[in-house]
Amino acid sequence: MPWLAFHNNYSLEVSVAVMQVDTDACGGDGGWATHGWWNLNPGESKTAIWTKYDAAYFYAKATNGAWWGDSNGPSVYVDPYNRFDSCIQIGTSTWDVVGMSRVDVGSFLFNTHTVNLNP
Repeated sequence: MPWLAFHNNYSLEVSVAVMQVDTDACGGDGGWATHGWWNLNPGESKTAIWTKYDAAYFYAKATNGAWWGDSNGPSVYVDPYNRFDSCIQIGTSTWDVVGMSRVDVGSFLFNTHTVNLNP
């Protein structure tokens, strides 16, 4: 039941979106909840979520268009301009569709797994 955090090693601000299992909030909509954005300045770290599961997904983008994710990963709607809390199958025609990257966060209680966003 770990925490998922991010550290920005890039030279510009990076915004992060995540996806985690949440059958309570999104059971009828794929079972995965999506959340965004956590904005990280260069050198900054932030803890995004706590999860009951050993894996989650993320997508990150920099202000210059650089991005971190997986074009072969799950396709997820994200609001490109505003903070959002949604489900994997919910979005609008004004939202972007991005490929999220899987991260194995482990299963130790109170562990924090940090994803380093490197250039």
